Amino acid sequence: MPWNRPSFTCVLLLLLLQGCGLYSFSGTSLPPAAQTFSLQYQSNVALGPPDLLAKFQQQLGDELAQRTPLKQVASQGDLQLEGVIKQFRYAPTAPSKSSAGDQANIDRLTIEVQMNYINPYNEEAAFSKKTFSQYADMPAEASRDQEEPQLINQIFTKLAKDIFNATVASW
Repeated sequence: MPWNRPSFTCVLLLLLLQGCGLYSFSGTSLPPAAQTFSLQYQSNVALGPPDLLAKFQQQLGDELAQRTPLKQVASQGDLQLEGVIKQFRYAPTAPSKSSAGDQANIDRLTIEVQMNYINPYNEEAAFSKKTFSQYADMPAEASRDQEEPQLINQIFTKLAKDIFNATVASW
């Protein structure tokens, strides 16, 4: 099938835009010189499982590595993310009336992180002390010990996407 001129022109234009770094089909807006990223975290939380910080670093590192061509390094990456887990909190939600009085039907786990994003290639995209918060719910009668790992995974997946969008996706 021969190429018609408008289709060929559109394909050529898209390839040129991709090659010039003006547009990325992955939804990222990375500077061409950026090759690496680094993650530095600390936990400011006394509650929660002992591996909370390691799980969050893993989730965010995986999100960036899978959705960008950047390679993760231990420190001093071309793009740097620094963060603190500020909150790990359960709170009752969705009250209902019962014979025993008002009770919550749902417990909500909320995790909040505060992030710094250092981007020497685009100072306007960088930010300091930006807060990201997500939550997941479970039935109040459920066992926290059994439900917590799944809730944490759900929350960290959402947080990683939020942070990805605020940094390299520039949304």
